[in-house]
Amino acid sequence: MQIDVRARARYAVNRLKRFSPTRIWALARKIGGEHRKWTLPVFVDMLWWAAFHDTAFIDYYEADFASLTPKERKTFMTSLIQHHIAVSVNDAEVAELFADKRRFLRRFAPYVHREWIDLEEVGAAELQAFCERHPVIIAKVPISREGHGVFRHDTAEVTDWEAYHAELVGSGQLLVEEPIVQHPYLAEYCAGTVNTTRVTTYFDGTTVHRLVMVQKFGRGSVSDQFSWGGFFTMLDDDGHSVGRGHSGKNDTFYAVHPDSGHSIIDYQVPLWDQVEALTDRIGREVPEVPYVGWDIAVTADGPELIEGNWIPGLYETRVLATGIRTGTRPRHEAVMTW
Repeated sequence: MQIDVRARARYAVNRLKRFSPTRIWALARKIGGEHRKWTLPVFVDMLWWAAFHDTAFIDYYEADFASLTPKERKTFMTSLIQHHIAVSVNDAEVAELFADKRRFLRRFAPYVHREWIDLEEVGAAELQAFCERHPVIIAKVPISREGHGVFRHDTAEVTDWEAYHAELVGSGQLLVEEPIVQHPYLAEYCAGTVNTTRVTTYFDGTTVHRLVMVQKFGRGSVSDQFSWGGFFTMLDDDGHSVGRGHSGKNDTFYAVHPDSGHSIIDYQVPLWDQVEALTDRIGREVPEVPYVGWDIAVTADGPELIEGNWIPGLYETRVLATGIRTGTRPRHEAVMTW
């Protein structure tokens, strides 16, 4: 696995621009407290792995590198490595269809079962008719990531539809969707949020390989992303949780969902065989973009495709949460070259 010189140089320059010894020392002190280690050795180790092993400081923290051996650390993906893979194997021009949620929904229409409209194509009358069918709507900024630009609106009290249409367009919320009704088992965990399954796949031209499987959980907000208070648990090849959930951003771990009390450790993705079948089909759809992180909502009628991310997002286990001391890098290396 080699990162090209230009990518390393860009990474180094960006790190130097943002380097703050005070901030990194504070993170090292936090890590030392969580792992019962002295701050100074952790601080030095963080700098070493950032300089020579493509490991951002937040990656060092989120993967619990302070408690792993060098050999174990090298089984984990890092942000730089994953980004390098994505830009190396994916055609950036073709990948633009993943960036705009409207283009994505049109391209993957056979796998999308919810109704949606584009406010750049329909007027106030069509919006009103849509909202009469679906009084609660999900409005999205079409080009947005990580749960930003996603809103839930109750339109029952709207009377001036011209003004409401203009308001949504003015705020960039051009994509309006019917809310997804998730599987009852998932609703038991958190009914107020659609709890999605992230599956990162790689298509080698013959086989779709599932490299990373994650179940995300919300806390009642419109999104289950970290920015909305969500957390996740890694999944095994059978769609079962490998241990406690976490957000990666702090040392809070979840053996049970903090609101519903349902077990995260015992969680099993419902209809997992159908999720596998779906990822096998969608992973072949755009061979020019073989490496994708797919967000899927499981409903009582089967899995529903939400979106695809051509830079999949970094998800790894934490030894403090699960006791697992190996990451997903070997799974990538077994099927990919870059």
